[in-house]
Formats: sequence, C-alpha cells, structure tokens
Amino acid sequence: MEKQEVNHLGFGKFFGPTYKKHLMRQKEFLDRGRPCGWYFGYHPAEMNYVFDVVNIFPEQYSAYCASRGDSGNMIDDYLSLGYGSFLCDYFKCSVGAIDKPEVATKPLMPKPDFTVDHHTICLGHRQMAEVHARMYGVPRFSLTFPYLRKEDIGSYDQITKVTERMDEDVLEYAVSIIHEFISFLEKMTGEEMDEDKFKSVMKTSEETTKHFTDVLKLFMSKPTPGSQRDLANFPFIGFFIHGSEYGLEYVEKCHELIKERVKKREGIVQDEKFRLITHGIMPWHTLSLYDYMEELGATFPLNPYANCSAVLHDSKRPFESMARRMSNFCNVEHEGMLDALIKNAKESKVDGAILFENTGCRIVSLVMRPIRDALYEELGIPSLIVEAPQCDPRAMPVERMKTQIEAFLESLE
Repeated sequence: MEKQEVNHLGFGKFFGPTYKKHLMRQKEFLDRGRPCGWYFGYHPAEMNYVFDVVNIFPEQYSAYCASRGDSGNMIDDYLSLGYGSFLCDYFKCSVGAIDKPEVATKPLMPKPDFTVDHHTICLGHRQMAEVHARMYGVPRFSLTFPYLRKEDIGSYDQITKVTERMDEDVLEYAVSIIHEFISFLEKMTGEEMDEDKFKSVMKTSEETTKHFTDVLKLFMSKPTPGSQRDLANFPFIGFFIHGSEYGLEYVEKCHELIKERVKKREGIVQDEKFRLITHGIMPWHTLSLYDYMEELGATFPLNPYANCSAVLHDSKRPFESMARRMSNFCNVEHEGMLDALIKNAKESKVDGAILFENTGCRIVSLVMRPIRDALYEELGIPSLIVEAPQCDPRAMPVERMKTQIEAFLESLE
C-alpha cells in the first residue's frame, strides 16, 4: 500500500512544558513536606489541587517507562517475585519499580503516604492499591462508587458523561463517598477543606473539561483533523490533572490548533482512505504503530479509550460533576455502553474498527468482542482485533501487528 505524509496537529509540543510544570509542583510540595498520594485514573482529581497533595500515578508512570524502553526489565523483576503473568501491565511495572528501582525509568515515583483506589474504570485498581499500600506500610482509601445500570442513568454521552437522568439514591450515595474522601484528605493533611479554593479549582476544572470534550468532538470531523500521536497525552490530562492551571493551559492551546484545522477542512493525510475507530489502551512502547496506519491512509476520528478520560464539569454542581465520572464505559452495563458507542460511530461515519486486545488489561479486553459484534450488526462495518500489550513489547511483535493491520486495510479497499 502506498504511504502518505502525516500532518500532525502538534499537540506534543505543548505537553513537555505542561509535564515539566507538573514535576515542578511535585518537587516543591515534596520539599515542603506535603503528603503524597498514589492514585489511579478517574479519582476526583480536583481534590489534590484543593488540598495541595502530591499526586502520583502508577499507570501514567508505567506508560512512561514503556515509552522509554524500560518496562521489560521491570516486568521481569515483577515476575521474579512470584506474581501472575496475566495481571495488569501497569501493576507489573509499578511493582518492579518499587522492588528494583535501579532498572526503572527516572525520575522514580516518590514514596506514598497513602494510596487511593476505586473500581469504576478497572476492577483491579483496588487490589493494586492494596499491594502498593502493603509494600510501603501506608493507609489506603477506597472510593466505593456503585456500578451503573441502564435503568439508573438512561442514555449517556460517551465523551461528556452527561446522562439522560441519574437515580437519586445512586447519586446521593456517590456524593457521600466523595465527602468521605474529603474527610480522609483532611486527616492526611491535618487541614480542613478551603471552600474558596475548592470553588476556584472546580471552576478551573470546568473550563478544562469544556476545552477537553470539544477537542474530542472535533476529532470526529471529516476529514479527521488529528493523529493518535496528538491524542496520546490526553488521558493523562483527563484521568489525573483536572483542576490544575497547567492542565487548562495545555487543553486551551490544543483546542485552538484543532479548531483552526477543522475550519480549514484540513486532515492529517491528503487522501483519507479509511475512517476507523481505535479502542484499547495504547501500546505505549510502539506508538509508531499509529504513524504506520495513518501513513497508509487510515485515520481515527473516534477513540473510546481516550474519550473515557473525558468528563464535562459544572462548577455550580461540583459534587454531582465529580460523581458523573462513574458513567464511563467500564462502569455501565454493556447495553448502555454500546448504545453510546454506536451513536458516535454513526456520527463519525466510520468504515471499520481496529481494537487492541490486551492480556495486560482484562477490563478493556472484555468489551472488544461485544463492540465488534455491535458494530457489524448495527452498522455493517468490520473490525480487526489485534493483540497489543500496553507495556510489554515482547508479547506481540510489531511486525506481526503491521501484517494483520495491512491485510485488514486492504480488505476495506
């Protein structure tokens, strides 16, 4: 197949300075003796900026290690400790970093004073946080948000997480869990929550999410305006640093770039041959795989994994907004999740899907076949399921992935 030049939006040039600001905040607060918490995606991230907590993310750190080529040695150390091979790649890398820091990517994660878990995006987060807490001998807090049925929320938007309705008892319970979390942070910091600071942080979060969700909607434009390389850093913003000024600055700049390109009706390739869905955790060790697909004329207007990190906040209803994170594809009934996906697939006018199955993430892999079947039954479009571990490049050779992908694309011509 003939290759084309990929015209990236250039979001990446903004991320380096953004991440540097995050690390500078981390260092400043550690030097001041502020408490450090280890978190997993989709916790109420704003509260870290209300309480000036050092917020560390084992998932993001592990993805960073994979992108730097260090994850293999970390996973090998994890396996030497007797843990199972079919657990989360992020867990493997984080345990390897704790046990043998000399093989891990620098800078290392600082020692936590507590860990926080929940199960709304991954059933394994609870066990991971427990192991981390046990290894360091620190307390753990569980955000026990409820699982959502279609009868609880009706339909929902996959990007904004705005639901048709929300069962009052479910919402009341979820909000009560957030209040318990605030009490936990008050205990960890020895400080009461600053109401004025809370309002300010939630306003920043609202502005961030407006830009964030609109960028993802603009990605669905035709021709597809951005590449998956452009989108690769968005989950870090959405999952972990809502409420930060530097996160807001990043998405504002990205928003301006993509609005301008959509206005000009420019795509990332001259000849957009295939508009596809991509779903699954990105193979962080081989992001060049997206470049390869885009060079062949395949673009990705819809990425449910990236969309999962999004939520639209309303600073006038802060607790309800934070609770709305529950309505992501991992925490709703399959029927509701598939309805939301099909709606966006129709709007994006996609021709097919490339789905990344992953032995390192059971919860994401679980939905691949239902998604494949629903896309074919509802829209008549085919899917390719590719094995692509998120952190271990040895589990699936990239050349084999390319062979499968090229054959699939040829079948679409």
